[in-house]
Parts: sequence; C-alpha cells; structure tokens
Amino acid sequence: MHIGLRIKIARISKGFKQEDLAERINKTRPLISSIEQTGKVNHYTLKKICEVLEIDINELENSVVSEPSALFLSKQPNFNSLNSRIKEIEEDNKNLRSLILAQSELIKDQKDFINKQKKNT
Repeated sequence: MHIGLRIKIARISKGFKQEDLAERINKTRPLISSIEQTGKVNHYTLKKICEVLEIDINELENSVVSEPSALFLSKQPNFNSLNSRIKEIEEDNKNLRSLILAQSELIKDQKDFINKQKKNT
C-alpha cells in the first residue's frame, strides 16, 4: 500500500474531508486528491499532513502494513467510536430503505386509487 492510501485512511479515520485537510495545511483539495491517488508528496507537505493527522511521519514512510488501519489504531483514540458510528449509519441506511419501500407502496396504492376514481367518474 503506497503512502497516499495510508494518508487517505488516516484522513478518513479523523473524519476529515479532503477539503478539510487541504485547508489545515494551506494546500488545495486537488493536491490532496493527487497525493492520495499517486502517493507522490514532498517531504515538507508530508510533514504538515502528519502533524494535522497526528501520525508519525517515520511510521508512515517506512512501514509496510498488511492491515490498513494498523498504522492509525494507536494514534486514533476515537477509532472505536468511528466503528460505532459506521454501524449506526448502516442501521439508519437499512431503516431508510424500509421507509422508501413503504413510501413506494403507498404511492402505488394512491395512483391505483386515483385511476379507479377517474374510471368511476
């Protein structure tokens, strides 16, 4: 996994959008996107990114990680709350799908009713 993907994982685990990270290091969002996609970043910018994301630059540059989140677990005290939030969002998504299905059925029933009323008049 190249350094750009590691940066992306760290950014997401902090709850930052690319725009947030770019703003905090006085760079542009397209630059952050490019870094995450290519892994190409100069040392000065990498240092600033690591400061903002609270990760060790040496660990980021030198480690080979089999589990993507392993680099950031020790640096992320809120990692468990992030997992909890993901589960909450998944449950909300499931509930919303059920509501959408019910709403679709209601709309279908209303259309059927309107069509019957039109035929009766």
